[in-house]
Amino acid sequence: MGHNVTRGRRAINLPGSITYAFLPYTQHSESLSEAAYSSRKEVIIHLPMSNLTNHPIGPDGLTDSLSESEFRATIARAIKQVPHAKGINNHTGSYLTQKPKQMKWLMDDLKQRDLFFIDSRTTAKSVARKIAWENNILTASRDVFLDNDRSTEEIDKAFQQLVKIAKRRGTAIGIGHPYRTTLDYLESAIPKLGSGIQIISVSNLIALQQLRGRQIAAFGAE
Repeated sequence: MGHNVTRGRRAINLPGSITYAFLPYTQHSESLSEAAYSSRKEVIIHLPMSNLTNHPIGPDGLTDSLSESEFRATIARAIKQVPHAKGINNHTGSYLTQKPKQMKWLMDDLKQRDLFFIDSRTTAKSVARKIAWENNILTASRDVFLDNDRSTEEIDKAFQQLVKIAKRRGTAIGIGHPYRTTLDYLESAIPKLGSGIQIISVSNLIALQQLRGRQIAAFGAE
């Protein structure tokens, strides 16, 4: 979110407690994050990180060429770009999320700021969530990308997969983008969700996962 104000506002108007991730330094990140907050939607930062495919990450992204002080300063500047952020997730990052040292720097910084972390899981080799967990950061990870393929048929397949995971595990996280086809689909599909499925904010989902984890642990100890 942040590049296109029209599609951004359309996304914010989707029903349900959706969490919105804003790229810092985009033209509309500040105004749209304010609009999401005013609509009582949760805001997080879509923090650019270096990747394995040399995909451009935009200005002021996190890389392993930064010193620790530069790394932390980059995070601080990004946070100033997105008002009301409660957490972050990684934009790309298939390279950097494999780096334990940089992920430890990140989690140390987020802990001081009381922000949660969502691993977008752009690589199966990511250590980000593991290090977040080890450092007592509230954390979860993406289950499904909704629109790697932007066709309506493939978005529907991904959405139905997300629902199945949620029914099986109790929770699931899907990540989508404010593409026209994605918005068209979600505007139609969300109101049709059955009573057994509820859209909740990421922070509430993390809390629910923690509660279920404690319940399982308590049951196992009996």
